[in-house]
Amino acid sequence: YSLSIKNLKFQVVWVELPDVEALAIRIGAPPTGVKPDGKSPFYTIPIIQDPSTGAVVSESAAIAEYLDKTYPTSGPMLIPAGTKVLQLAFRESVAESFAPTRPFFWGGEILNDATSSYLLKRLEGLGVVVKVPEGEEREKQWAKVQAGLGKIDKWLPKDGFEFVMGSEPSFADAVLCASLRFTRGILGRESREWKEMASWHDGRWGKIMDRFSQYE
Repeated sequence: YSLSIKNLKFQVVWVELPDVEALAIRIGAPPTGVKPDGKSPFYTIPIIQDPSTGAVVSESAAIAEYLDKTYPTSGPMLIPAGTKVLQLAFRESVAESFAPTRPFFWGGEILNDATSSYLLKRLEGLGVVVKVPEGEEREKQWAKVQAGLGKIDKWLPKDGFEFVMGSEPSFADAVLCASLRFTRGILGRESREWKEMASWHDGRWGKIMDRFSQYE
């Protein structure tokens, strides 16, 4: 979303999760953290490689800052001066609010076998119970999803502004839309769950995705 918001041309290269580390090392992308052993570098996506400058940047907020600095006149500023702390806090809160959706992802078939096997192995190694909720448990978990999005809904403008920070899209919008788009992709655009979610809070989530379809 950030590249599209900045009106920059780009090409997407899809990478399976078990191949991310090798690719990152090959192109010189910096690690974004450390593995559970506390010392080995951990590599994640997204990563951008800018042929105009030779820069290779990892992690979505760092990418947004790079785009603002390198292409200040192309599109709106993703992280305007003085908003970085607030936007990063918003990202953390969005992640927390979407956390209850995770159990619904285990039954999805959107991932390729290589990535699915890698992810399941990693989650099991972290002690995460991979189980799709059913019956009453599913309804209770779904209610938590609605409550999580309700928390975000209370923060968002209700006075006619289209975006999180007002009249122009920002990094915060990219964060929110990425979470919604991923959820929609896993659940299925025509699924009962997605259609229900899109209608919550006066249809806010469906409207947001419709508005941001131009950036997909």
